[in-house]
Amino acid sequence: MLSPEALLRSARRYAPQVEAFLGDLVRIPSVNGSHPEKAAAERAFAEAQRLGLTAALPARDPQRPNFLAEWGRGRAGFALIAHMDTVAAGDPQAWSCPPFAGEVRGGRLLGRGAADNKAGLACGLYTLALLRDEGILDPDAARVWMAGVADEESGACSPLGVRYLLDEGLIPAQAAIYTYTSDIICIGHRGLLRFRVLARGRAVHSGSPAWSRGEEGVNASTGLAEVLLRLEKLLPPDSHPAFPGMRTTLTPGTLLHGGEFESMVPAAAEALVDVRLLPGMSAEAVLAAVEGVLREVAAARPGLGLSLEVKNRLPAALVPADHRLVRAAQDYTRLLTGRSWPVEGAGPANEGYMLIEQGIPTLCGFGPTGGGAHAADEWVDLASLPVTMAMYAGIIHAVLNSDTEEN
Repeated sequence: MLSPEALLRSARRYAPQVEAFLGDLVRIPSVNGSHPEKAAAERAFAEAQRLGLTAALPARDPQRPNFLAEWGRGRAGFALIAHMDTVAAGDPQAWSCPPFAGEVRGGRLLGRGAADNKAGLACGLYTLALLRDEGILDPDAARVWMAGVADEESGACSPLGVRYLLDEGLIPAQAAIYTYTSDIICIGHRGLLRFRVLARGRAVHSGSPAWSRGEEGVNASTGLAEVLLRLEKLLPPDSHPAFPGMRTTLTPGTLLHGGEFESMVPAAAEALVDVRLLPGMSAEAVLAAVEGVLREVAAARPGLGLSLEVKNRLPAALVPADHRLVRAAQDYTRLLTGRSWPVEGAGPANEGYMLIEQGIPTLCGFGPTGGGAHAADEWVDLASLPVTMAMYAGIIHAVLNSDTEEN
């Protein structure tokens, strides 16, 4: 095992550069749907070149490239992953500073994307420099990548980012870390299923005698409401030992729309339904149960049409808690932070499943200390950046030098 004290001393020498680079990334808006990732990717590319690392901008969409830096030329590979896109800033008045200013206050860097996920990108890139400069790995035996990917925030199932890098064979790694801020050793994530329920009725004037007598009109909104209330109680409250305090959830109506005018019986209504799946529960089983509810409600309401459209579908993912990647993370978190981090899965989904499905054991969220993701005053603790780099370097060394072969 490498000396944690020596690793941390070495990592701290990079701290001013890491902080400056992270500030630049936060000051470049890369909001999914309005600001393509190209500018952020080009800034990361320039930083990699300045550090003397091999870098490229592989892309399915040239306006939304990925960033890929690498060091080493060996067969044993390890990938660090971060996404470059962010959610919107929301109401600027809710922030205590401009959302894209990258302001430093009280040891924290604030700004949209600071925690989710640009701090991980900054730490990961400088980890490659740390591995090289400190001679931690033999470059003829090992190869390490830092990938900054596009389009994660669209629902973690995009063909532009991680999926593209895997399809093109650009990160043939033995193991990986998705570099989200965290206070756990994240060994997996729940699955995600999102679908729209579409209701079709028949419009009529809401003041007409025909509506009063029940002769004309079918209310799509109330039909949809009955479906949503039924769905709320559809799934059993199951659990999983790797996801303490979490269960499979079905949340009807996270988005709702119905009706066309205030004096018309609604002819159309739709709702988005959000489902979070634990390992062992399939999206297909959920959809079959939902279809059953739609048939029952439609049968009880003549003239009502009900259908569903799947928007997002991705599986739950899990790495064995005794995998050498997890054990290495346990060792270095304890040695470098002085505490044992919980080993468990995450509630939100991410792209970790893509890597795990390809046979790449992945920590689906492990990185600096931060908070406020998708909220105002998102932040990352600057003191945690070199600690994170030291943890990454130690874990990579342990995994790539392990004599034990595991799946």
